[in-house]
Amino acid sequence: MTKYEIISSLISLLAVAVSFCALHRSKRNHDQLIEIEKVHAKLSERELAEFDRRDRDAKKAKLAVQLVRGEQGFKFVITNKGEATAKNIYFGLEQDNQHNPLVPSDIEQKTPYAILGPGDTYYLLASIPNSVTQLAYSVSIRWENADGSQDRILRSVAR
Repeated sequence: MTKYEIISSLISLLAVAVSFCALHRSKRNHDQLIEIEKVHAKLSERELAEFDRRDRDAKKAKLAVQLVRGEQGFKFVITNKGEATAKNIYFGLEQDNQHNPLVPSDIEQKTPYAILGPGDTYYLLASIPNSVTQLAYSVSIRWENADGSQDRILRSVAR
């Protein structure tokens, strides 16, 4: 082998070594990009699930109830804290209550309550004599959401 052939072979071997290093680095970068893409795909799935949840929540009302003492006595205040309108709202007491504080004429006029928009409230009168020792009432509220589904909540409200 001549001197030129040896130099030519060494240059070829050096080129192969540089190519191998470049290929190794390229594969490592490719593997990292694949991991980043997997994380990005998981994040995108979570974002889509969050958007779906927000869309579902936007079509549902969230009703809350509390027992408030006013100038003329007690009243159950029902508030729509959701983003959608609630329709046909039914309010009732559960079986475990010792005393029924609802005023019959008021509940007959306001049940079912036709429409309660987002942020709106309505109330039902409650008559609680001083002799009643019950401090909390178990109540249920049932309503129809804008998307046609029905919801029901059970709450315990204190006076």
